[in-house]
Amino acid sequence: MTASVIRARVIHAMTIPFTIQLVGGHEAATERLDMLLDEITPRIATFLADIDSTFSPFRDDSQVAAARRGDWSALLRNPAFAEIYALAQQAKALTDGHFDPMHKGVYDPTGIVKGWAVEEAHRRFLKPLLDAGRCEAAAIGGGGDIQTGVSNNSCFTWNIGVADPFSPTHDATLRTITMRNGGIATSGTSARGEHITRRTHDLAQVTVVDDRLTFADMWATAAISAGERDFRTMIARATLQAVLVRTDGTVAEITPETSETTKRDIKDRS
Repeated sequence: MTASVIRARVIHAMTIPFTIQLVGGHEAATERLDMLLDEITPRIATFLADIDSTFSPFRDDSQVAAARRGDWSALLRNPAFAEIYALAQQAKALTDGHFDPMHKGVYDPTGIVKGWAVEEAHRRFLKPLLDAGRCEAAAIGGGGDIQTGVSNNSCFTWNIGVADPFSPTHDATLRTITMRNGGIATSGTSARGEHITRRTHDLAQVTVVDDRLTFADMWATAAISAGERDFRTMIARATLQAVLVRTDGTVAEITPETSETTKRDIKDRS
């Protein structure tokens, strides 16, 4: 069996790097994949720049900044702003308020914007390549959020490592998650500090796999906010896959097969 070829491009946007990856079935695919990347990378970069200009809480000219000043007119004139606002309210309801678009008293939908932007970029720019048979698999990720896709006639799978937040070199992994089509999101404090309003501090990092990255991102953020006990309660009826890293270094897994936490608590992160 011929090994798959993976080609990638990196875009810097929203203060973080985003990686676009395309997969072909043989060595001859390299040039074709590079041409596809040359075609879509500028379009994705423009899309992400537009998202940043709309939703950045750090830019005075963003529509989020305007909302913080009391100007909510973007809800009426910008479909993306209205969609994110609605998703944030839905997320707050689904998570019993543990996902909250208000951070330190001001509107901050950052916890859902990045995952939504990655998922939307995949839907707009990468999925059409898969549907047209122009590549075998495609993924885009940034800041711990990844949306993957594989064409129907391919047996390719994505292997995504769950980082160890306690690794001093930041390159060790705790688990490898195998997936085809879906989203995987990681939330924690090792990279960005205490950027989430938390009611307890027993979880250092949470990785969630879901069909849609937007909701994987929502659940991961809510888990960090709520803590392990309340997170387990929230998803009791859900079929999520998750890896929980506690602040004491132990790890717990939630599997979709059982819809309940497995009994494996691993103390050795090696």
